Amino acid sequence: MHRLVPVLALLCCVTAPGAQAHEWPFGGGQGPTAHRLDLWNLGVLGAKAWDADKALPAAPRSGRRSSNAAPAGGSDAGPARLRLEALYPDGPAAKAGLAVGDVIVGVGRSPFKEGALGPLAEALRKAEAKKGELVLLVLQGGTGERVKVTVQIPVGGKPFAKPTQGEARTRLVEAALAWLAKRQGANGGYAQTSSGVNGAVVQTSLAGLAWIAGGSTLTSGAYKDNLARAAAFVRDNVGQRLSMGGAGGGANWNQTNWGVAHAAIFLGELHAHGPDPTLKRALLDLGTSLAERQEETGGWAHGPGGPNALGYVELNIVSGLALCGMGLAGQAGYKLNGAVLDLAETYLQRSSNGDGGVGYSHKAGQRGQGNIGRSAGCWLGYETLGRGKSAWGQKMKKWTARNVANVLGGHASLMQHILLAGVAAHALGSKARKAYWAQCERDLLLARAPDGSFQPRPWRETISGGSNADVGFGEIWTTAAWTIVLACEPEKAGRPGLPYWMGRARASK
Repeated sequence: MHRLVPVLALLCCVTAPGAQAHEWPFGGGQGPTAHRLDLWNLGVLGAKAWDADKALPAAPRSGRRSSNAAPAGGSDAGPARLRLEALYPDGPAAKAGLAVGDVIVGVGRSPFKEGALGPLAEALRKAEAKKGELVLLVLQGGTGERVKVTVQIPVGGKPFAKPTQGEARTRLVEAALAWLAKRQGANGGYAQTSSGVNGAVVQTSLAGLAWIAGGSTLTSGAYKDNLARAAAFVRDNVGQRLSMGGAGGGANWNQTNWGVAHAAIFLGELHAHGPDPTLKRALLDLGTSLAERQEETGGWAHGPGGPNALGYVELNIVSGLALCGMGLAGQAGYKLNGAVLDLAETYLQRSSNGDGGVGYSHKAGQRGQGNIGRSAGCWLGYETLGRGKSAWGQKMKKWTARNVANVLGGHASLMQHILLAGVAAHALGSKARKAYWAQCERDLLLARAPDGSFQPRPWRETISGGSNADVGFGEIWTTAAWTIVLACEPEKAGRPGLPYWMGRARASK
C-alpha cells in the first residue's frame, strides 16, 4: 500500500493530524535564541526525526553545553523507531507523502532491530547508486497500520556506491561549496548563531577553508570572490568579544581564542596558496595574539581573562587550534617564539598519560583522558610548526593514527572531532583514511540534505547532557566541516586540498 498526501508549497513541512509542525532545519526559527531541536537527519530523504519512544526534549537542550564528558560505552545504533519532526520543503520524503508524526520502523522488508542509523544509511547508499527508489516501512501518524512508502531520491549512479571516493566525493564537495556560497552574507560572513560575531568568524573561516580545498584562491577559481569577502570579514571582526550563551554577573565568557585560532588557520592556508601582503600583515598580528593569549601553564582557554563562569581555564581542543594557527602564521613570516612552544609542549605532556593522547587539561580528573579531537588538533599543530618529527610530535602522531576513527569518544561538539580527525586521517595516509571512513561514512550519508548541505546530529553526550553545540552553531558549521574533510586531501591534477594545514607542504615566507 502506498500513500500520497498533497504537499503544500507554502509550508515548511507536512503535518499529520495531531502532530506539531517544526520548521526546517531546526524546528524553532533561525535566530541565535530560537528553540532549536537536536534531531537525526535522514540523509537525502529530506527529513529529520526523533526517537518515537521518547518525548521531544525541552527548549533548553539546543545550543548550550552542560555536560563535561561523553558517557562511557553505549551504542550508536540510534533509535529503532524514528518519528518524523521536520521535512525539507518539497523534498523526497514530502513528495512521497510522508508527514510529521509518521514513524519509520524499517527499510524494504526489514524492520529495524537494534537501531535505524546503519540500515537506513546503507539503504540510502544503495538507492542513490542504483534506481533511486527506497521503500520505507512506516506507521502512519505513529500509531496507524504499517505501510510501505516508496520514496524517489535522485539517482547518482555507480560512483555513489563509494560516496567518499572519486566522482561521488567531487559532486558532494561541489554541491556543498555552492550551498555555502549562496548563504554568504553581503559583508562576507554569515549570520550569527552561538557565540555571536566570534562564532561567525569561526564559521566564515571554515567556509573559506572549504573553498580553498575545493580549488579557489584570491586570484582564481569559482569562489575567488567569496574568498576575498570572507577574508575581509574575518580580518575586520576577529577578536571581537561577544559571549557564548549568557554573559552576565561579571563572569568571564570570553570565547575569542576560537575565532583568532580559526582565522589564523584560514588566512594562513589562503596566504600559502597565493601570498598577499594584506593577509601577511593580518597573520603576523594573529600569530602575536595567539602567543600572548597563552596561559601561564602553557595551554589555551576559550579566551583570555582567567577562569570562566564554569570555573575552568584551559581546554586543549583550543590549544591544538592555537598551535595550528601559530604554525600557519609562522609559514607566512611570523617569528615563532621558541619559549612559547616549549611551554606548550610541557603542558601537553602534563595533560597526557605519556602515550601521546592529549587530555582535556593538566588538572586532576582531566589529565590523561586523551581524545581524537584534542590529539589530532595538537598533532596537526606540530606538523604546521615543523615539529612533527620531534619525540613528542611522533607520540601524538602514533596515538592519532591508532584512534583516528574514535570520533564518538570526544566531548561537546561532535563536529569538532569529525573535522579534526578527518583532516588528520587524510594527512596520515591511506590506512588512517580507510579507518576513519569505515566509522564515519554512515554519518556522512545521514548528514546530507537535499540542498547539498550537511546537518548535525544527536549523539551520546547531547542526549544525556541536554544540549548540542553543533545545533547551536547551525548548518554553516556542519556543512563547512564535512566539506573540508571531503576535500582536504590534495589530488593529482585535481583539487589542491589543504596541504599546508595538513603538513604536506610548507609555504615560502
